[in-house]
Amino acid sequence: MTYLIGADVGSSALKAALVHPEQGVVAISEQTYPMHRPHPDWAENDADDWYRALARAIPHVLSSAGVSAREVSALCLVGQRDIAVLLDEAGRVLAPVIHWTDRRDPEETSALYDGLGRQALIERSGTLPIPGLVLANLTWTRRHQPEVWRRVRHALQPKDYLAYRLIGDVGTDPTGPTRSVLNDWRTGTWSPESCAAAGIPREILPDVRYAPWEPRGELGGAAHEIGLLPGTVLVAGGGDDPAAALGSGVIDPGDVSIGTGSSMSWRAVDSRPRFDPTGIVGLMPHVVPDRYLHEMVAVGSGTTLRWLRSTFGGALDYAELIAGAREIARGSDGLLCFPYVEGATVPVQDDQVRAAYHGISGHHRLPHFVRATLEGISYQYPALLDVLRERGLRVDTMTISDGEARSSDWNQIKADVLGQPLVPALRVEAPSIGAAILAGLGTGAFSSARQGVDQVVEVSPRVEPAVQGTDRYRELRRQWEEVRAEVFPRFRLLVS
Repeated sequence: MTYLIGADVGSSALKAALVHPEQGVVAISEQTYPMHRPHPDWAENDADDWYRALARAIPHVLSSAGVSAREVSALCLVGQRDIAVLLDEAGRVLAPVIHWTDRRDPEETSALYDGLGRQALIERSGTLPIPGLVLANLTWTRRHQPEVWRRVRHALQPKDYLAYRLIGDVGTDPTGPTRSVLNDWRTGTWSPESCAAAGIPREILPDVRYAPWEPRGELGGAAHEIGLLPGTVLVAGGGDDPAAALGSGVIDPGDVSIGTGSSMSWRAVDSRPRFDPTGIVGLMPHVVPDRYLHEMVAVGSGTTLRWLRSTFGGALDYAELIAGAREIARGSDGLLCFPYVEGATVPVQDDQVRAAYHGISGHHRLPHFVRATLEGISYQYPALLDVLRERGLRVDTMTISDGEARSSDWNQIKADVLGQPLVPALRVEAPSIGAAILAGLGTGAFSSARQGVDQVVEVSPRVEPAVQGTDRYRELRRQWEEVRAEVFPRFRLLVS
């Protein structure tokens, strides 16, 4: 049997997984690129960085495993759903890609959503209108860069842009329009009503043409640029969050995937769509047949920890940073963190708020700030769990994926705060592993998503909450919420 490659286009890195249908994951590569911040609160990606990263990642996994390109049968790409690459008639990139963490004009975005009608947008899209999504970013470009806007012929998400570079195909899958606020969750494609109301030409958006597990073509001459051979099958793929759920084994009703990358995402699986009229729980198809994901995204969580490390961590990596906080007592000696470097979405909302540390004393050092940050992110968990249950969603197994799954210390904090056991994915590159499973479905290497999960996905031992930790964190979290209400009086509480 031949090998499969899955690649995930993330905010700051492209990750590729080389998978064998019988041996599982045999090699991983992570190729980083910068997030450009030309002005305060702006965040932009360079689309060419993604292609260059793909061209580095694939040869790297092949050489690491001693596998030749002729042994690879399929490539599948997944990636961010919230952003769009703007192309002209000739397929040239017209401008930097506005990232979903961008907050360049929150007042303008708020006025846009108010004018279009927030409830109407939720009813059609199944998504809470927040800054940084495709609708807001396309509208900003139309208003502020008319010379660019006149030349736009395609607005493609990252994995669809890479597919265009590789095989010249313009199209997407049903997860593509989700979180754009330009979609219609009932039809599984773009909403003509939302596009017309916002002044976004429907024809610049790619048609939904493939299921995530279907081939979209074969690589031609461009295959050599990324280290593969012509004839390699390109499977359609989907969004990074549903791919992460698949890549961590979250495919059945009652399964919940939790991942903290730049943001914190909760994804609950059900066999039918459960529309939430408040928009707090977003709705989208899963990347496996006959399943739906119900998603909440808390922005600013992971980027708060990233900011702390890049600003004060020196040469420490995340493992070293978190290990240094191991000896700090629960509660961080009175230091509180409110992880809102890019605003707040759920369980409280304020697009313009920013992060804060509260209660700083002279004895606090970097390990205190690290522990307070880990705790501040974790304190959001119980309210999100309550939301899922209030919406009638089963919660059986809660799986932690993404980079945070590496940290046993942080996983214990989260389990204690929740009072619930957690299952960490053994390999944290869940979206790229999910993409490789889709590559196997598209070529018949796997007969079902369940077979792919059983063959490829590995998990670590379950993390049980400590009784003393749960009792202590229940009180600490109450104090954190009381201070939050005083420090951020403008917060709109979205959940009880």
